[in-house]
Amino acid sequence: MSRLAPLVLSCLIVAPCVLAQDAPAILSLPELVREAIDRNPEVQMAARAAEAKRARVGQVGALADPMLVFGVINEGHPVPFQTLGERDFSEAYVGISQDLPYPGKRRLRTDAAREEAEAAKSAIEAARRRVAADVAEAYYDLYSVQAAAHIVDESDQLLEQFIKVANTRLAVGQASSQDVLDAEVEVSRLEEKRSQLCQRKAILEARLSRLLFRGDAATFPPPGVVVATALPGKLEDLLKIADEESPVLHEKASVVAQAERKVDLARRDRRPDFSVNFTYHNRGSIDPYYTFGGTVTLPNLHGRQNGAIDESVADLGGARSGADLARADVRYQVTEAYRMAETSERLLRLYDEGILKQSRISLDSAFAEYRVGKVDFLKLVTSWRRLLDYDLTYHEQLAEHEKALARLAVHVGPSPASGR
Repeated sequence: MSRLAPLVLSCLIVAPCVLAQDAPAILSLPELVREAIDRNPEVQMAARAAEAKRARVGQVGALADPMLVFGVINEGHPVPFQTLGERDFSEAYVGISQDLPYPGKRRLRTDAAREEAEAAKSAIEAARRRVAADVAEAYYDLYSVQAAAHIVDESDQLLEQFIKVANTRLAVGQASSQDVLDAEVEVSRLEEKRSQLCQRKAILEARLSRLLFRGDAATFPPPGVVVATALPGKLEDLLKIADEESPVLHEKASVVAQAERKVDLARRDRRPDFSVNFTYHNRGSIDPYYTFGGTVTLPNLHGRQNGAIDESVADLGGARSGADLARADVRYQVTEAYRMAETSERLLRLYDEGILKQSRISLDSAFAEYRVGKVDFLKLVTSWRRLLDYDLTYHEQLAEHEKALARLAVHVGPSPASGR
């Protein structure tokens, strides 16, 4: 059993791939997530868009710029000011006018812009969570590859022991050369597996570099020990939380609210707008006079206004349908992630409590019996290969479990790994 101790420990200890041995640091998922959120262009684009929408809120509700009017009227002479003070209709005038929308229109424009800004704010959080989930998935995939590389190394060492025993038994005529040849084939298969793992490790590191926006693909230290995280609650509760907290649904709700304000505004646009003005008329030595006035728009109820209402109502219907579609998608994504995590959790428990223990006992027994000639080499290799496959599958399922929880956190709240 002592010869199998390294293999047993391989299920608990994660070591780097053979191409990156002796890495002094441990890869931290919270640090990766923070770096990605700080540097990822998708998050930065969403943040800039939200900043622009916030700046627009104050603009749309403001009054139009006032207009200054001025001029000269000359009676009987084309040159300005030549008859000022001499003729009744010669004057220099200056005035100001201000457009005034119908009461309530400015408030509705502001409310619509504010809802648009809220949608952009929710889009930032949605982008942050998506990036965090993408980083977490790459991290756990990298963990699975590194763990598999370590398991392959330990299995290679165990296979070397089998070869030594086979050679010893061959030397005394208790085994055939076929045993040694079969063992060498398994060594080659392990080398093939190791090459595949190192290739996948390089691809995952390139993916992490892209998510972190580091430019060229970097080499990362190995992830730390991963322990299965408990499911955060029952599916029904998580679906309720997603309905209330998902930033995707918050964004869609704000879009619907904005469309509702635009419908109200389109209907309010059927009301007339106003303009008021005041003008001072200077006539030189003749008494000045003052004019006060204004304008009123006459909405064309059978033209632009009714068309604008129809357009805004159609946009509102589209926004509501989009919100319904988003809710269905979110509920599906939450359900899918939950079921995958639930299945992986059940399989991990099965491996921990039964399959791995039984496979190790079986391999111990087969190795002991092969040493004394009670079983052939094929049975020993079969037991060894079975344990190898189960060990690899265990870490794959552990990675899938954590990846599913990371996807779940996109809609039901930040995961502990997000460092938030």
